[in-house]
Amino acid sequence: MGLLIVVPLLVSGYLVCILHPFFYYRLHRFEGQLLYLQVARLGMACLIAAALVSAALMVLSKQEVYILGHAVATDYSGYLGRLLVKLDVANANNATLWVFSLQVGITAMAIPFAWARFYVHAKKKSLKLRTDAEFHALLLLGILQGTPLRGLLRESFEQYTPCMFSLSDRKVYVGIVILVGAPTESAGIDHTFTLIPLLSGYRDKDTLEVTVNTHYANGNIPRPIILVQANIVSATRFDFATWNTFQSRKNRKARHRQFYQHRPARQANVALACA
Repeated sequence: MGLLIVVPLLVSGYLVCILHPFFYYRLHRFEGQLLYLQVARLGMACLIAAALVSAALMVLSKQEVYILGHAVATDYSGYLGRLLVKLDVANANNATLWVFSLQVGITAMAIPFAWARFYVHAKKKSLKLRTDAEFHALLLLGILQGTPLRGLLRESFEQYTPCMFSLSDRKVYVGIVILVGAPTESAGIDHTFTLIPLLSGYRDKDTLEVTVNTHYANGNIPRPIILVQANIVSATRFDFATWNTFQSRKNRKARHRQFYQHRPARQANVALACA
């Protein structure tokens, strides 16, 4: 009979981790014993809820129900108990306990499906979200935290803040993050993200100075690009006013150096100089 408690507890906890969006997006954080404890914790919650629901149903089934003046038999536990005794699975003393345990186990494994559906429906209704894509994008904001890069990605994703990303191959992109890769059972969100590029360029191999050679706003609507987080060397917010000011100062300095550039001195004739 112990298996009727242990197996539903573990299975229901695992189903919650897989079906419930809130717990699924955070499942990659748990490994080893922490994963077992998380599954057991969620399974225990389902088991307690199933026990309360089963107890209430069994109490209600003992009440007499009349429809059109005729008594309707609702005591399903008594019928199932007699069936288990007839099948030699239980005896007359523990038949009710067997029925209760079976009902708790089945109910516990059904609760994760109802829990996940109720959570999605309630969350979308409270936040006034129309599509599942908006709902999952909002859930991703909740796990974009913990590191400076995650915080920057969240700010760009949530507030449409332009950011500049420098890659390991010296390629530079300036754009707005529109999507972060959803985590899986074993991998987190530290893999890829999708960017709408506004500017792109490269860093000089010697000075690492940024040179912008592509303005996506001058052409058609830019297509999103996918960047791998492991290839990012540096990332920062990008301010167009500051960038334009820097470029204008840079151009003035270049013109100033060119205007005051001295000509090389001409070689003088030694004989004439000494005459």
